[in-house]
Amino acid sequence: MMPLSQLQHFLFNHLHHAIQRIVIAYSGGMDSSALLHALVTLQPIHQKQLLILHVHHGLSPFADDWAAHAQQVACDYDVPCLVLRVSVANTASVEAAAREARYQAFSQVLTAGDVLVLAHHQQDQAETVLLRLLRGSGVRGLAAMQEVGSVPFQNQTIPCWRPWLTINRALIQHYAQQHQLTWIEDESNSHTQFNRNYIRHEVMPVLQRRWPQASQQLAVTSQRMREADELLQELAASDYLDIQEQNSTLNISKLSGLSIARRNNLLRYWLARLSLALPDYADLVRVWHEVCLAKMDAEPVLAWRGVEVRRYRQQLFAMRPLSDADLTIEMPWFDKNQPLKLVTGECLLPDVVKQGIDSTLWLSGQLSIRFRQGGEKIKPVGRQHHHDLKKLLQAQGVPVWQRQRIPLLYINQQLAAVVGYWIAEEFAA
Repeated sequence: MMPLSQLQHFLFNHLHHAIQRIVIAYSGGMDSSALLHALVTLQPIHQKQLLILHVHHGLSPFADDWAAHAQQVACDYDVPCLVLRVSVANTASVEAAAREARYQAFSQVLTAGDVLVLAHHQQDQAETVLLRLLRGSGVRGLAAMQEVGSVPFQNQTIPCWRPWLTINRALIQHYAQQHQLTWIEDESNSHTQFNRNYIRHEVMPVLQRRWPQASQQLAVTSQRMREADELLQELAASDYLDIQEQNSTLNISKLSGLSIARRNNLLRYWLARLSLALPDYADLVRVWHEVCLAKMDAEPVLAWRGVEVRRYRQQLFAMRPLSDADLTIEMPWFDKNQPLKLVTGECLLPDVVKQGIDSTLWLSGQLSIRFRQGGEKIKPVGRQHHHDLKKLLQAQGVPVWQRQRIPLLYINQQLAAVVGYWIAEEFAA
């Protein structure tokens, strides 16, 4: 299918009333120039607002010229354009750092009702498959890019479309030449020290001399990997229903009944459900051997970027790393009508904390929040005696690392409540 008809077919299938604006990631190169032209051509049909986003990375001496080109093209099409200036971290992988900076910039602009449209094509997909294959990716990684996906931005998810992902680049080039489009050539695209450029200029030509349909077949492979991943996700969802515990934890005893492959599949699914970064295969193996199978009296923890996995009794927990905080600090609560920001980063709401507490004591008493230091006792409502807080939390099944971070409400220097758990009888309404 030709680029314009492919785009029209794609929009017919995927545009809906909730989408108010089509945002084009415009580099100024041939691919994004052709996509922008096609979207403008079809605007009388799709009738959506258009916005051009051009990211100024500052990596090339011609970056200012490219930004000026983007603004001139936008003026010619009478489409608004934003030039987003970013700083690219000086890391070993400039490609990855530039991509991260680009998406961070997009996140400052995109909002509900937007869809981000990218000009990736069949050759881009083939290169991605090869790069991930050489990285040792599994089925999900080899599924590569999606035609219809989403990108998490801050506290929202924005649709992300690649309508030309199955289109051969030669057809896009023909379209651009046919319509006499002008575009910029990024000189860094020829620098083979970058992995993708090396694949594009050194590897793919060799493969295509032997297998002329290499790009197409690699793209087909990505689709088959996507179908395989869908089956794995369905299996993991079924296993999760059997093995999940309260608070999105996993039952280790039940987990041990799965085969290694099925267990690893479930662990990936579980971490993705929690919106946590997935580990590499070596760390996935370590989750089982170093956390699940640790000695019974151990308090194992395994960490990777932005994630901690822990075990308590026969439950497996995954979470973001606990923040460093001085838990010995006492935090006075002077304005009882306003939320109190804790040193752990959490925020206590007065309407929640004071539920069940004698309103007279709440209003007239001196309030403060502390954390466990050891030796605290409380007589919860309905109990006959005072109990060690440590033993109450153990009996409640509260994991060790959580016990130290539970806010304790003190009124007039006496323990009045363990927030979220118990109220002391002498302070109860």
